[in-house]
Amino acid sequence: MKLLLLANEAPEDFAQRENTEEFDQYMSAWYAFSGEMKDAGITLDSAALEMPATATVVSVRNGVRTVEDGPFPDAKEQLGGFFVINAESLEAGADWAAKCPAAKRGFVDVRVIPTPEEHSA
Repeated sequence: MKLLLLANEAPEDFAQRENTEEFDQYMSAWYAFSGEMKDAGITLDSAALEMPATATVVSVRNGVRTVEDGPFPDAKEQLGGFFVINAESLEAGADWAAKCPAAKRGFVDVRVIPTPEEHSA
């Protein structure tokens, strides 16, 4: 089962990415997490994203496209990165999500990526 783990980080965690003194300590948990998934042979792809302030938010209302500097979510947590994994089940994916550093102060959204056959059914 192909799953997408969306790591939504707390604002104070994003701040640690920019703080030279805290960066290595903060990122060590991420490196350990991604290394564990790689060693388990389930990682298909992953990436950290730029800071939320670099986001562009696009919407279309009544046929009019609006482009704004982001982010503008209802939550304080922001999408910080993603992992595409191959897990045995949704429950196994949730187990991996629970190990993700973002789950400690933010949250991890686990989504099934349907196969082309499932998508057209």
